[in-house]
Amino acid sequence: MKELIFKAILIIAFFISSISFAQGINKKSLLNELNKTYGIALSEDEKTYYENANNQLVLELFTIDEKNLSKEDRNKQIDKLFDKRDKTLTSSLGINKYSDIKAKTDEKIAQTIQKIKEAKMAP
Repeated sequence: MKELIFKAILIIAFFISSISFAQGINKKSLLNELNKTYGIALSEDEKTYYENANNQLVLELFTIDEKNLSKEDRNKQIDKLFDKRDKTLTSSLGINKYSDIKAKTDEKIAQTIQKIKEAKMAP
């Protein structure tokens, strides 16, 4: 009986979290998440490049929802935009610095990409 109740609670928690994703992601919270470097120090110029690349990514992500694409096409576009961001940051920060940042942020960025794919973008 306890197992059944526990499983029911887990299922309910899953549906609640799914619903919260569907409510949307706003620009400010997305930018805050993307701009985190998790302890990697950046010079002022590097920080500016990093934030500009993230700003550009967020702007382009929000234009995707205006296009009314299929879920599959939307997900492909999201992946392309993150690849574009990676290339931009590699060229502006250098391969070594961006590799350090990517090593620290890769898991969080993957989670963020998944949230974006599941959510509606809300300005």
